Amino acid sequence: MNHQKVEINNAQLSLLPPDILEQVNSTKTETKLKTSTLQALKLLAAMETNREFLALLLELGEFRADHLRYLMGPLVFHRSPWAETVPDWLKAACIQDRFEIILDEYERDEVGEHATATEILTYMMPATYEAPLHYSYYQIYMWVGNQVMTKHNRLPEGYSNFYEFTGASPIDFDSIKYDYNDLARSIRRSVVRHAAQQGWGKRPARKSSQSVSCQVSPNLAKSPPSTSAANQPSEVQLKLF
Repeated sequence: MNHQKVEINNAQLSLLPPDILEQVNSTKTETKLKTSTLQALKLLAAMETNREFLALLLELGEFRADHLRYLMGPLVFHRSPWAETVPDWLKAACIQDRFEIILDEYERDEVGEHATATEILTYMMPATYEAPLHYSYYQIYMWVGNQVMTKHNRLPEGYSNFYEFTGASPIDFDSIKYDYNDLARSIRRSVVRHAAQQGWGKRPARKSSQSVSCQVSPNLAKSPPSTSAANQPSEVQLKLF
C-alpha cells in the first residue's frame, strides 16, 4: 500500500486493551480483523478518540489509502457566515461516523463513495440560516436530521424522532435517494481529494486538517442539486458538484 505512516505514540497505544492491540498488529499475517475487534474499535471512536490516533489504528491494520484519507480529510461546510453555528458535538459525530463506515467497508472489502448522513447535515446546516432551501434540499436535510439526531441521542426529551419534534411529515428515502447519493458522493470525493493534497496517503505525516468552508452552488436555496458549482475550502477552490 502506498500511503503515509502515522507516528506511533506508545502512550496512546497503551490505552487499547491488549487483545485488541494484538488483533490490530496481527493483520500482517491474517486476512482481516475479526468482527469483534471492529466493534470494539467503533466503541473507541464513540468516545471521541483523537482522530490521529484512529488514523494510527488504520495504519496498523493496513487499511487502504483512501480510507485513511477519508478519515483525515476536512469537515466540509457550506460557505456561509453561519458556518460557525455548527455545534461541536456534530463535528465530533462526523469523525465517529466516518470511522464506523470505514470499518464497515473494510469488513466488506470495499472502498465506498458516499459520505455519511452526519456529514451531509453538517454541510447543509449553515445554508439553512441564510434562506429557505429548495424543496429537494429540504427533504434531504429533514431526512438526515432525523437519522443523525436519533442515532446520536440529540432529540429533546419526550420525542422519538426528528419529524415529531419539528412537526414535519416523514421523508421516504426512496424519494430523495438520487439527490442524496449525488451530494454524498460529492462531499466524500472532496474530502478524499483535499486529504490527498495535504499528503495523507503518500507523503510523511502532517498535522490533522482543519475544518473548511465550501460553497455547494451559486444558489443553494433556489436550485436543485447540480454537478457544476465550485466549492471553496479556505482560500482554495474545490468543486463538489
